[in-house]
Amino acid sequence: MNRRDALITTGSMLVSASLGALACGGNNAVAQNTPKAPPAPAPAGGHAHHGGDPALFEAAQACLAKGEACVAHCLAMLASGDASMGGCAKSVHEMRSVMQGLATAAASGSKHLPALAKVAMEFCKDCEVECRRHADKHVACKDCLDACTRTIAACQKVAG
Repeated sequence: MNRRDALITTGSMLVSASLGALACGGNNAVAQNTPKAPPAPAPAGGHAHHGGDPALFEAAQACLAKGEACVAHCLAMLASGDASMGGCAKSVHEMRSVMQGLATAAASGSKHLPALAKVAMEFCKDCEVECRRHADKHVACKDCLDACTRTIAACQKVAG
């Protein structure tokens, strides 16, 4: 199977799945891997029922997205023989693993969120250091650096 056939097959499967979901569920058709939005902030004078942290959720999601682009860039550079991106690829890969859990905990308002935010902050700091080395040369590294900086600030608010 060549690349064109693979893309056509994948696209057909997605269309079929979407149409099937629409036929079966109507308004409830949603891709399974689409991240769910965090609970809305509590209205003034009210209280949040789920205790989620929308700001931290958004920051962690940004780290995931920018980290995905950065690690892809690092891998491409490594594949071309540029070993200088090895540390960056490793730190981004580790950071993304932790951000997935942080986003989930922030969305659900986990009682462990403050402790997880402290740990996640350390992964973001490591990633920030590595991305800073390449940020002036590579947009993906600069974007990932900026996302990590914002996530560190959001983690500090939650971790205390």
